[in-house]
This record gives sequence, C-alpha cells and structure tokens, in this order.
Amino acid sequence: MTARRIAILSSRERCGIQTYAATLAEALRSLGREVDLVGIGWWDSGELLREAGRVRADVVIVEHEFALYRNLALAVAMARLKLAGKRVLLSMHELEPDKFWNYHKVVAALHYKMRGSPLGDLARLAWATLEAAQRMLRYRLSLWMIGAFADRIVFHSPRAAGNAGLVTGDARKVVEIPHFVEPLPGVPEPAAADKAELRRRLGLPLERFTFVAPGFIVRRKRLIEVMTATPPDALLVIAGTESPHDDGYLDEIRRHLSGFTNVVIDTDYDRMPLHVMAADAVVLFYRDAFQSGVASNAIWAEKPLIAPADPAFDMYGGAALRAGSEQELREAMDELMRRPEAAERARSRARELKREYSPEAMARRYVEAIP
Repeated sequence: MTARRIAILSSRERCGIQTYAATLAEALRSLGREVDLVGIGWWDSGELLREAGRVRADVVIVEHEFALYRNLALAVAMARLKLAGKRVLLSMHELEPDKFWNYHKVVAALHYKMRGSPLGDLARLAWATLEAAQRMLRYRLSLWMIGAFADRIVFHSPRAAGNAGLVTGDARKVVEIPHFVEPLPGVPEPAAADKAELRRRLGLPLERFTFVAPGFIVRRKRLIEVMTATPPDALLVIAGTESPHDDGYLDEIRRHLSGFTNVVIDTDYDRMPLHVMAADAVVLFYRDAFQSGVASNAIWAEKPLIAPADPAFDMYGGAALRAGSEQELREAMDELMRRPEAAERARSRARELKREYSPEAMARRYVEAIP
C-alpha cells in the first residue's frame, strides 16, 4: 500500500540523523509524496508526545537512534500513532545492547563484589538482585513495545539488523535499506566545484596533497592515530566539532598537536562540507561503526576514501581503500598520495556508487516497505 502524505519524525538538533531525515524528505518529495518533516529536541519526551499527537499524515517514519528519545516516551508516542490509525515505519540507525543505560546497570549488578559482613552482603546482594530485575524488565519491555507498535522496522546495516531480535521476533517486519549516499549541504556538485578556489577560501595550500577527517570529533574515529599515520609531506585537516557525548577528546588532540606541523583543526561545522570538497581524499579510521553518514558524503563528493576493515564499509568496495591497522592506514594514505591511478579508480567507483545508492533509489525502497 502506498501513501501520498508521509510524516518523518527526527532530531531537531544538529546530528547525522537530522541531515539524513532532511535528505530523505526531499527524495520522497521528488517521488511525488507530500512530506512533513518534524524535528524533536534530544530527550524531550513532552515534545515527542505532542508532535506525535499532531501528525496528520497516514504514514509516519521515525528516524531513530537511541540517543534521541527515551525508550518509554517513544513507545507511548508510537502507541498513540497506532491508535490514531497511522502506519509506522521505525528506521533504526543503531541497535545493540551496549547502547542502553539499563543494560549496563544489569551487567554491573551481575558483577557485584562482596565488601562487608556476611549478613550485610546478603542484604546488599538481595537489593542488587531486585534492582537488576526491575531494570531488566524496563529495558526489555520498552524495546518490546517499540517493536510491537512498529508496522515495519528498517535497518541500515547488517550489524544493526543482526540485533533485530532485541525489538521483534517477527521477521516479516524487518527490512534492510542501505544508508543512501548523502549530499553535502551548501556545496555544488563535484563537477562544478573549484578545488583551488575552495582552498584559497579556507586558507589551505593549493598544491599540497590534503586528507580530510570530517564529522563529529569522537574517540572511536582514532584521530590521533590518523595524525601519526599522515605522510609528512601531506596535510591532514580535522574538520568538525566535538561531540557532546565525547567531552575532552578535542583537548586531547590539541595536546598532541604541538608535535605535528601538517595537521589543521577547523571546528566550524558549517565549513566541513567545504573541506571535504577541497580535499584530495577522505580518511575515516573508526574503531567500530554501524554505518557512516560522512563516508556517504565522501562518496557523493566523489573522493577516494580510506575506511576501516569494519563490515559497515563493505558497501563502498572499490571506492575505499581498507585499513585494519595503523600500518595499513599509513600504507593506504601513501598509496593514494603517490599513485594517481589508485585515486582515480576510487573516484570512478564512487561515481557508480553515488548512482546506485542515491537518496531517490533508497526512498523508493522506503515506499515499497510501507505496509
């Protein structure tokens, strides 16, 4: 069944989910659908419930990661939507036990250590057991409710889909739709971009081979290791802002900066797309990932990509040189810099992937998933 009018619930705050939802909305509109894009403040349960009650569309797509909404509030909002006769697609960008506070509390209770008299420890052990039981119930019941109230559950990576059993046991509800190749905001198509002019605008050297590590500055991107691996005659630009969920990492990077003359940090997030377009290659050295919006930005910009060996990046095969270790990272950076034919092969494959995983192509799969 199709729908003319679709509402997308997403983040109002700047993050990858926000830009993904905005791009999806435009792609659905290009397919002739009316789309209402509704932004919700992080952890603002009241706003989530109010906006869910105001939805007029007959289909609702909830673009979701568990840092955006409280589980119980999301379950209640989805229940209201179902009672109002809406069809709900839950689009889950990340899903695994480690994402949940109550999961960590249960694990901590299982590892309770005795620390007093036998009777005192027995009382504390009983209390820890009760605490773990109620947290286990809250953790799994809220996830069960979220899965029960969704008509379809969309996953964007094999890693997230592998944890589908946390929210549903009904395989008929589960749909895999790859993360689309997401355009960079505020910059022209690569064919129209003037790299030299962009570098002058950004104050970067015109002739030096430049790598960029874009997006939120978080520890799992291993940026200090990327700094160390960058060839001395190349330039590395770290372009993005510090994540509110990883305080202190930017300061740690800056403390290392004194030992490097070939690293630039630009924390103006609005300039990040310009840096991607001005660079010769994009380097991402995630410790782990579900999928990556900035990797898709690199493909859209038709840039050679260096990506970790994590399966999340398998879809970019041919456009990405894979690096499973720091030594392989150094070799990949050196290969792109010294061998123009390797960079050109990666760019050519990026152009193919850009068409294959376009927002419009993936939006059609969303439409096909509507029950």
